Amino acid sequence: MKNNKNATMLFLRGNFLRVSLILFLFICFQNLSAQSSIISGKVTDDTGFPLPGVNVLIKGTAKGVQTDFDGRFKIEATPKSILVISYIGMNDITIAVGDKKNLDVVLKPSSKELEEVVIVGYGTRKKSDLIASVTSVDPKNMLKVATSNVAEMLRGKAAGVTVTLNNGGPLGDSKIVLRGQNSLNGDKTAAYVIVDGVPAGAINDINPNDIESLEVLKDAAALAIYGARGANGVILITTKRGKTGVPTISYSGALGVQNYNRNFDIYSGDEFAQLKREAVRTNNGGVYLPDDQVFSDLELESIQTGKYIDWEKLILRTGITHDHQLSISSGTENTKVFTSFGFYQNEGLIPNSAGTRVSGRFNIDQKINKWLKVGVNTSMQFSRTDGPNVGGILLTAITTSPLGKVYNDDGSLRYLPGGFSENKNPLIDLQETNTRGDSRNDIVNIFADLTLFKGFNFRVNASRRSWNNKQRSYNTANSISGIINGGTGSGFIYFQDNEEWQLENIITYKPQFDSNKHNLDFTAVQSSSENKYSNFRNSASQIPNDILGINGLASALINVPTISESRTGLVSFAARAEYGYDSRYYMSLSARADGSTKFGVNNKWGYFPAVGLSWNAHNESFLKNLSFINKLKFSSSYGSIGNQTIDAGGTLTSGFSRDYILGGQQVSGIIPGDQLANPDLKWETTTTLNVKMDFGFLSNRINGTVEWYDGRTRDLLQSEALPTGLGYTYKLVNKGELQNTGIEASLNLGLVRSKDFKMDLGLIFTKNTNKLLSLGLNPDGTPVSDNLNQKWFVGKSLGGYYQRMGIGIYQIGEDIVNSAQPNALPGDIKQLDVNGDGIINDTFDRVFTPGVENWYGTVSLNMDYKGFDFSTDLNIVEGRTRYNNFLVGYSEGGSLRGIKNGIKQDYWTPENPGGNFPRPSEANDPQNLYTLALQDASYVRLQNVSLGYSLPKTALEAIGLNKFRIYVTGNNLYTWTDFQSFSPEKNPTDYPEAVNFVMGLQLGF
Repeated sequence: MKNNKNATMLFLRGNFLRVSLILFLFICFQNLSAQSSIISGKVTDDTGFPLPGVNVLIKGTAKGVQTDFDGRFKIEATPKSILVISYIGMNDITIAVGDKKNLDVVLKPSSKELEEVVIVGYGTRKKSDLIASVTSVDPKNMLKVATSNVAEMLRGKAAGVTVTLNNGGPLGDSKIVLRGQNSLNGDKTAAYVIVDGVPAGAINDINPNDIESLEVLKDAAALAIYGARGANGVILITTKRGKTGVPTISYSGALGVQNYNRNFDIYSGDEFAQLKREAVRTNNGGVYLPDDQVFSDLELESIQTGKYIDWEKLILRTGITHDHQLSISSGTENTKVFTSFGFYQNEGLIPNSAGTRVSGRFNIDQKINKWLKVGVNTSMQFSRTDGPNVGGILLTAITTSPLGKVYNDDGSLRYLPGGFSENKNPLIDLQETNTRGDSRNDIVNIFADLTLFKGFNFRVNASRRSWNNKQRSYNTANSISGIINGGTGSGFIYFQDNEEWQLENIITYKPQFDSNKHNLDFTAVQSSSENKYSNFRNSASQIPNDILGINGLASALINVPTISESRTGLVSFAARAEYGYDSRYYMSLSARADGSTKFGVNNKWGYFPAVGLSWNAHNESFLKNLSFINKLKFSSSYGSIGNQTIDAGGTLTSGFSRDYILGGQQVSGIIPGDQLANPDLKWETTTTLNVKMDFGFLSNRINGTVEWYDGRTRDLLQSEALPTGLGYTYKLVNKGELQNTGIEASLNLGLVRSKDFKMDLGLIFTKNTNKLLSLGLNPDGTPVSDNLNQKWFVGKSLGGYYQRMGIGIYQIGEDIVNSAQPNALPGDIKQLDVNGDGIINDTFDRVFTPGVENWYGTVSLNMDYKGFDFSTDLNIVEGRTRYNNFLVGYSEGGSLRGIKNGIKQDYWTPENPGGNFPRPSEANDPQNLYTLALQDASYVRLQNVSLGYSLPKTALEAIGLNKFRIYVTGNNLYTWTDFQSFSPEKNPTDYPEAVNFVMGLQLGF
């Protein structure tokens, strides 16, 4: 047994050696056969253009290289290796190496852009199938703008969108106008904002951090389905919703400081003193008077000590902003929830001015079964603003003389710093006046989606929007107005409530075809809405004491209450059919009927059809071989939309309440008011032709859109004066025609694409020409003449100026007697003699100057390098003119009388004949000074600069986050303009438009 055991061991040992030898030889053979080699290649796009920075990676490893400037690469790989070749904006390619040594790789553009979904009226469309003029704005780019004003975030982001500042103060707002003013009533031509299918009162009612997508609808094909609500363009906002998967938490916080720019100087103490001397000199036969006959004792003390008052430094300060946003998104296959909370606070540039906004949102989607889904969208917003009498304070800050003393000897504020009643201390109203505004805005939207069979969906959409505003304003007995009124207080209370209900029934049907070449989509809408409005205001003056503030108005000597209330309704029916064939040819037909309670009994309904055509030329066989063309699309639309820009009761006869004595008793009655009824008043209708081309070349590295449009608004709603003997002043009528025609263009250039670096350049250009074609006919058939008060001039743009123009200053030795102004003196304004008849008058010598801009545009630059991101926007507005009262008005310090300070000008004196403003005069304003009031308000503005850094994915995983980004942003950084104000869009008395600097943090969990 022992020998057998030894023999067995020897056998096993021998076999083990043989097996080991075989395995060793096999491994060596395998290693020899899998020996690495150098693989070379070149990567191009489908046009043959070499692509630098393409990633070439061996699958399953971290080993990889990038192509050089000529698109070439070299990488060491085995025959069994698989190469993954990827590039931004292109489809990835995988290649098995095998026995290949040289590779020619062609990358094709990703189809993601073609499948991008765009929100349209009552539905969605693939971007490649879109017919209408719809511009999508990326909310991420909007949030790079350092402001809480959502409208300002849109500035320069879309062609055809004009944003102008309404109020620069805390929680200020802006006006958005699409493609020019298309109604005589310019106050009611702002774009219509719809959030999740519900009308919003204003775009700032939405927390910008809640926005998932934002689309701007501009042409008839896009707007006709909204009928009257689309009269001035529509901004569609879709808010964020819960997503399936692990709950995610997002937080963003920012701290900012605010300052201001100004494009003017006011006279310093020495300069103002000399201005006053010159003004007195003019009225003293050109001889200077001694200073003690020109200035008060307080003013002389300032001049002698050199201690002048810098009112701007005392009144304006550095503002502070705080912004905190928190959101939670979660969901299962059946239930999805999104909630958010926002807090924003701004301590304004003017002391005692501040604004606070708190917002919340709750969106839920619940799938009940295969055919039923319900949801709720709710949002609430509360805001509070505080501020003194800003307009009056800024006015006095600019116009109050720098000569004198701010404080009395006991430290109290001196009422008249220089001893003259024309110059009161503006610091008084900073402390003694205040207006507090509280507002609440909430939206509740409940919807149900029923998918009754494949391709058919029925949605019921019910919503309620409520808005409430309360203001309490008080001027104490120690305020400037209080002192003037004998040491009594004054102020007002104001309450306003809005409530809007809407119910919509929406049917969409997409029939299925055997062939994928056909695509048909039907939409039908029935909508009903009601708006209730009420307000109450009580103005009180001569309140005897300040104990209760405005709450003591019951004791006021004078109380003036006003109250108003209205209720309006709109009933609508709409339908749309869209057909697409073979991803090449598209057609859209839509129509809407609106019935409004605002119009007369004979014309309550308006009907608004539209048609749209589109051609994807790049999908044609004869263009497919041109590989450098990635997109070439032509679209056109024609249609009408209505406008109801009149107040409730605009077609009815008005009346005034009056008291009278009847039978020895005082009773109240109604007497005829100003307005006469017009039961035939009808809709104002805008009909627009739109032509558009979309293009994309060289793998869409070059892409953009060019559009031309011509819109005609007919049956303009306006007031017609009535004969005086009729007892009424006017009635509303439909007369006249207005045109807006223009060109819009956007161009995006992908300048650099590589693994670590990306750079894009964007250009946006808009030119709109506005022209009033007619104001209608008089009863005798003659054309209605120009309306000077409203600035309506036939053949000209709205909002222009028609006046005489100053062209210089008369000089000593000039032949004034034989000029068109023979009574002028050296130093007076020389005016333009338009017709050269030697006579200056309003009949022949006025010149029309357009007020609206000739064109505007934006240049944007975006760069990403590894974790860094950088963006900047430069806004340009060219050809805008504005009337600047601060150059000519007495109250605004422009009259050069040496009484009030103002914007510094180079005025004429015998020693300064080159001055471009007239000679100062204490007794009277210079004659025809208004002819110098028009200023070029064109500007170039560095609108936004943002720099951020995001941690890479590996670092985020290490600290348990899915996002970490820090950033700094500046907004409204610098403006180049000739318009003398804090902003070329605002007057110097308006709240200064802030320069914002923000540092922030964004986290994701």
